[in-house]
Amino acid sequence: MTRRPLLVALFWAFTFLTAPGARAQETCLLVPASLKQRTAKAALVVEARVSGQQAVADAQGNIFTLHQLDVYKVFQGQLPASGLRLAERGGTLGLRREEVTGTAALAVGQQGLFFLEPDPVGPERQAYRLVAGPQGFVRYDAPTGTAAEPFARYRSIEDELYPAVERSTGQARRTLKANPALLAVPASTAARTTAPIIGSFLPASLSAGTGSVLTIVGTGFGTLGSASKVEFPNADQGGQSYVAANSTDYVLWTDTQIQVRVPSRTGSGGAGSGTFRVTTADGLTVSSPAALAVVYSYSNVASGSAAPARPRLVNDDNLGGYTLQYAGEFAANADAKAAFERALATWQPVTRLNLRIGAAASSSVVASDGINIVRFDTGGELPSYVLGQTTSRYSGCITGGVTYWTVAETDYNFSPAYSWNFTTAAPTSSQFDFESVALHEQGHAQQLGHIIRPGAVMHYAIGNGQQARTLSLDSDVAGVQAVIDFSLTSPNPCGAALIQLLPATVLPVELLSFAGRYEPALPGTRLSWATATEQRSAYFAVQATVSPTDAASWQEVARTAAAGQSTGRRDYQATDPRPLAAGQTRYYRLRQVDTDGTEQFSDAVSVSGSGAALAELQAYPNPASEVLHVQVPPTDNAAAGQLTLLDAAGRLVQELRPAAATAAFEVPVSQLRNGVYLLQWHAGNGPVLRRRIMVQH
Repeated sequence: MTRRPLLVALFWAFTFLTAPGARAQETCLLVPASLKQRTAKAALVVEARVSGQQAVADAQGNIFTLHQLDVYKVFQGQLPASGLRLAERGGTLGLRREEVTGTAALAVGQQGLFFLEPDPVGPERQAYRLVAGPQGFVRYDAPTGTAAEPFARYRSIEDELYPAVERSTGQARRTLKANPALLAVPASTAARTTAPIIGSFLPASLSAGTGSVLTIVGTGFGTLGSASKVEFPNADQGGQSYVAANSTDYVLWTDTQIQVRVPSRTGSGGAGSGTFRVTTADGLTVSSPAALAVVYSYSNVASGSAAPARPRLVNDDNLGGYTLQYAGEFAANADAKAAFERALATWQPVTRLNLRIGAAASSSVVASDGINIVRFDTGGELPSYVLGQTTSRYSGCITGGVTYWTVAETDYNFSPAYSWNFTTAAPTSSQFDFESVALHEQGHAQQLGHIIRPGAVMHYAIGNGQQARTLSLDSDVAGVQAVIDFSLTSPNPCGAALIQLLPATVLPVELLSFAGRYEPALPGTRLSWATATEQRSAYFAVQATVSPTDAASWQEVARTAAAGQSTGRRDYQATDPRPLAAGQTRYYRLRQVDTDGTEQFSDAVSVSGSGAALAELQAYPNPASEVLHVQVPPTDNAAAGQLTLLDAAGRLVQELRPAAATAAFEVPVSQLRNGVYLLQWHAGNGPVLRRRIMVQH
C-alpha cells in the first residue's frame, strides 16, 4: 500500500536507548549500549583531549580524519607506545569533503571519555575507532564539570561519571597527568556590576544553516571576546549537550544586543530547538527565558576556517538528479527494496527531485567511485550498535575566493545484524522500522540535518517498535524545499548542471483545515475539517491518542464517508464521545483513504479537557499559486485585526488588515517563491491563530 500524507508527502529520523527488551529512547540510528557493554568491547578507555587532526583517504577513496589524543587518565587497557590515534569517517581533502551520519564529529580541543577498539577498516592499522559509534565518546563540558553522551547526561564528571565507569571496568583509573580544563577556576566576576540578562529574542522560530539571524536583546553582554559565545542545544544529541555558534556566525555583539546566525554545522553538531545560552567574555553564562524553535536544518559543509556553506544538489546522472544502485545483497532482499522505495515515493511529490533506482551496482563496497550505492554492511565498516550510515560526498570549487560545494555522491550502508520490519504494518517492540530509517537517511542525503522536533521525520530520534513515515509540513517539507530552491539558483558556481524537477503531482485531497474542540455539554470532542477538492476519496477516519510520538497508539474513534469527487469546498464533522478530564489532553489526526485503498494522514491537533481547542483560520486553495483566500473566525473587532505571512525562516513577507465589514480577504502569492509559509491572524486581545500554507507555482 502506498502511503501519502494529506496536502503533501512527509518524513522522519531516529535513535534508541534502554535495557534489552525495553523500548529504546532516542538517538540517530543507534542501538543503546550501556557502560558495561561499551567497556566489554573496548580495548582502551581513556580521558583525553583531541590535540590534532589529519585527513587521509583509504584505498577506496573514503576520507577518514585521524585524531591525535592527548591522554590524561586511563580507565582500562594499555596505551600504545607510538601514541594514540583515533580514526573517524569523514573529513576534507582539498576540494573533496565527506560527511557521514552517526559519527561523533570530533573537533580539535574537545575532550571527554573515549571507549576505543582497534579500527579494522580504516586507513591506518595502528589507529583505533570509537566503540558503538558516537556512544563511544562522552563529551565534557569542562566549565560546568558535566558530561553528556547520546543517551545520558552526567551532572558531575568527578562524582558521577568516574565512579560509574570504574564500576563498569572493575578497576580504578590511572592518572597520567592533570587535566587543566577540569582544574580551571572561573574568572573572578567581582569587577562586574551587572550580570548578563536575556530580556527577549526574535524570531521565536527559524531555520538552521540558511543564514537566518537570531537577535538577542538584553543587558550585560559585554564585548565579543575569545570566551564569548552563543550556544544552542545539540540537535545530534537531542539537547543532551550544547554547540557553540561558529566564529563566522556572529553578525553583531554589543552590551545590549547580539545577532547570530543559527548554525547547522559546528565542530560538534548542529543547533536544535530548546533553551539557548549566552556566555560573556569573562565567563558568565545566562540561559534564554524561553525555548527557541529550530524548524528545520539545512546541512552545511565546513572546511578549514571558512564559514560553513550550503551545498547544492545537481544533475549528477544527466537524467535530472541522482541514480541509486543496489548492491547484490540488498538487491536480493525484495522486502528491503520495497521499503526503501516506499520511502523514496514519500519524498518525491514534495521535492520533485529525480531520485531513481538504476541497474544493480557493479561493486558492493562503500567507496568514492561515483556509484550511489545502497547496501547492507558486509565488511565491518559499521561499529556495533549502529543501525546505518549515510555518506554525503561533496565536490568543491573556488570562485572569487569563495568555496562552493555540490553533492557529488551519496552512499547508504545499513546493518544486517538487527531485526528489521520491512512491511507496511507497524513494527513489533523488538523491531526497527526500515521504511522509517530509510526515509530519515534519504532526508540526510537530500541535505537535511537533525532537529529536535517530535513528530518531524528529521527529529533526531525514534525508538524500536515505533514508526515515522509521515513528513512534517513546516519542518521536513519546508526544509527540503529550501534545499531544492537553493540548488536551482543559477548560475551554479561550480558549473555542474542544475537539477531538473519532475512534474508536480496532483493530490487526491486538498485539506483546508482540521480542528477539534471539547464540548462538555455533548459530552465529547467535536472534530471538524474541510477540503478544497477531492478525487477518488472513499472515507475519513478520525484517529486519537494520548501519546502522539507512539505510532502504534493511534486508534480510530469515528468514520465519515467522503465526497468521492469534488471541486468545491466540503465541510465535515465527527464526534468522539469520550469525556476529557480537566488538564487531560488528547491528540487527533485524520486518516483519509482513497477508493484504491491508499491512505494519507493529516498533522495532529491537540484538545484539552478545559474546552480549549485550535480555533479555525481558513485558507484555500492550499497549495496556492496566485491568490490565497482567507477566512478568519467571527469577531467583534475585525477592524483591529492583523494578518501576517511569514516565510519558513520567520521573516515577515506580507502584512494585511481587513476592511471593518468583512472577515474574508485575499492574499496575493504569485510573487512568492515556492515553499511553506506561516499565516497568522490576531484580533484585539484574542489569541494568535496560525495555519501553515504552501505556495506552489
